[in-house]
Amino acid sequence: MANQLDNTLASESSSLAIKLDDYFGALQAANDDPTSVTSRELLVAESEATTRRFRDLYGRIDEQNQTVNTRIRELTEEINTQSKNIAELNDRIRIAQAGGKESFELLDQRDQAIKDLSELIDIQVIDQATGESTVFTANGQPLVVGQSANMMVATPGKLDGSQLEVSLLIAGRENNITNIVSGGELGGVLEYRKEILNKSLDELGRVALVFADTMNSQHALGMDLDGNMGQKLFRDINDSVLMNSRFQSEFTQGSVRITDTSLLQASDYDLVFTSETDFRLTRLSDGKTWTQSAFDTTPASASDVNGEMQLWFDPAAGDMALQIDGMRINADKNSPFSINERFLMQPTRTAADDVRVDISNGRQLALASPVSIAQDPDNLGTGSALVRVSEVVPAQTSPLDALGNLLPDGDHSIEVIKTATGYDVNLLDAGGTPVLPSDLTVTADPANPNQLIIRNNDANLPGEIRVDVSGVPQDGDSFTINYNFDVDSVTGDISNIGVSDNRNGILLADLTKQKTSLEGTYQETYGRLVERVGITTKIAQMDAKASQAVLQNTINQREEISGVNLDEEAVKLIQFQQAYQRPRS
Repeated sequence: MANQLDNTLASESSSLAIKLDDYFGALQAANDDPTSVTSRELLVAESEATTRRFRDLYGRIDEQNQTVNTRIRELTEEINTQSKNIAELNDRIRIAQAGGKESFELLDQRDQAIKDLSELIDIQVIDQATGESTVFTANGQPLVVGQSANMMVATPGKLDGSQLEVSLLIAGRENNITNIVSGGELGGVLEYRKEILNKSLDELGRVALVFADTMNSQHALGMDLDGNMGQKLFRDINDSVLMNSRFQSEFTQGSVRITDTSLLQASDYDLVFTSETDFRLTRLSDGKTWTQSAFDTTPASASDVNGEMQLWFDPAAGDMALQIDGMRINADKNSPFSINERFLMQPTRTAADDVRVDISNGRQLALASPVSIAQDPDNLGTGSALVRVSEVVPAQTSPLDALGNLLPDGDHSIEVIKTATGYDVNLLDAGGTPVLPSDLTVTADPANPNQLIIRNNDANLPGEIRVDVSGVPQDGDSFTINYNFDVDSVTGDISNIGVSDNRNGILLADLTKQKTSLEGTYQETYGRLVERVGITTKIAQMDAKASQAVLQNTINQREEISGVNLDEEAVKLIQFQQAYQRPRS
């Protein structure tokens, strides 16, 4: 199964890496001629093909999940059959030995049944003085005790119904042994699902989330062919349906909101209440755990939780909000939490199947920047500047509304002036006169002094423009930022849209080279997934060969003690035949 998955992820016909190359190739073609509707439509088509590749890959991996479920169900039935057979043979052996009869044939049959059972699951066998054999799983769960066999059942998981769990019926009670089954084909299937299949789905889902989120974020900062701000290029990763689907619980309503895909882990999370007022959160990919003492509990309410490792917890009311690993978990029970109550969070599991293109035609592609910058012709220095939008008012279609906290309308402009100590910024009216007092502030990016950050004085008002200055401007040199279109002062209609501009399209294309997740770029993240599966597959193949050699050596040792040499037996048969045929004297 690992080999099949490896081939699926790495094959040219199904690889995501190749399809991502196609997508960015189409994006580059659209950037080469942003006025071409044909190039834009080809990019939309390639976007559709990329999301379809995500879904196809998810479907092919999920098919293995269905195969695993089927095999788990079949193996539990086979284990039950062998356990019943051993229990019945125990009874027949007990009766035979109690009556003083020979039971060698029955003992051989039981040995074979135990051997067959050991191929399905790792077991321990204890021979009793009565002649019976007691059979336990490797972790001590009783399968066969005397003449009784405890049945194994495969049932949908309580929190994740898409995957079957294994339980042992002891005294009429189901004991979940999924996480402690080892060895045999059943143990191998469960380990494959846990260590390879589920992790691959989670990793593929993380790639899908990072890709959709980063593309959407940058697309929202651009302007389309009709002068509108870029809308969601791909489905919103935090629509209500998706957020709710990531949270699983028997008794509590909840959701998982992705807050920062660059911090997102490819993992499920298990939260269990160790008491009515205490919980333990476990990241299942590596087993790392946290209790509430590890979190910052200063937020005064659930809505105030907006930073990593923050927690709002009201156990009496059944309310919880915590943020960790680039996601925010919300739980609302409307009653106190209970001891041993569990939540299962799956932030990335089905994301590859959820991704969709959210625009309908190429005109909606936001390849242009909504603002432009020009240097004053009277500048004396060699300075030049590039401008880009780095934050807008969310969910605004008009650039005037999206950047209204910086440029209130098309009659205003922003002036950036070089000074002896740095830079100043002014908001200019239609006549070029500074509007006082200015509502704008300019600062240099601490990580890049040549990049200027322009914002509103009120830090709570969204909107940000960044200016990259190169060369050597002299004191007094200035640059002017305007909208990348004309606005009718009477009607407010937009005209002369900078449709030949591709600056936001270039920033979209540059995302392929940026570290967008904990694993690196899109391609690096997917490449590491393929690499991990490939390495695991190779190790499994090597382990299989080594185990086969150990098994054969063990069989040979057993045969030396209790086996039959066929050549020796054939010689004896000939000797007996000759002795029988020898004439009597």
